Amino acid sequence: MSHKLSLKELIYNDMKVALKKKDKLRLSTLRMFIAAIKNKEISKKEELTEGEILSIISSYLKKVEESLEMFIKGQRLDMSEKARQEIKIIKDYLPEQLSEEDITKIIKDIFKKNAFEGSKDMGRAMKEVMPQLKGKADGRLVNKKVRELLINLNN
Repeated sequence: MSHKLSLKELIYNDMKVALKKKDKLRLSTLRMFIAAIKNKEISKKEELTEGEILSIISSYLKKVEESLEMFIKGQRLDMSEKARQEIKIIKDYLPEQLSEEDITKIIKDIFKKNAFEGSKDMGRAMKEVMPQLKGKADGRLVNKKVRELLINLNN
């Protein structure tokens, strides 16, 4: 009987492999994940769910992507290349990202089940939509799509 590794176990195992292979960037990225997971578990006083771990990884991805933009603007080619490699590593631990069409379809399905009337329901709509798309779609894109669809409800 095969046991599917949890995301946390996968990160620990991959860290051991990276250590053996002397893959410094992967090792430092995975250590960052582990530190963030441990800190969150200490403050929460319990194990994190897969969803909470994905959330930590997603927010770290966002930080590295923002850094990449800064490095590109500052023409720091060495740093931007390192950030690009780190982004590839981080994405290995996130679920496949949904296409814009899939995101729109999911949002429309949620809208059918809820009586949203327009932009004033943005907060309520996001509360319904985000749990379905957490880790599978960029929050900024989801926000933009929800806003567009809410505005179109008025037309």
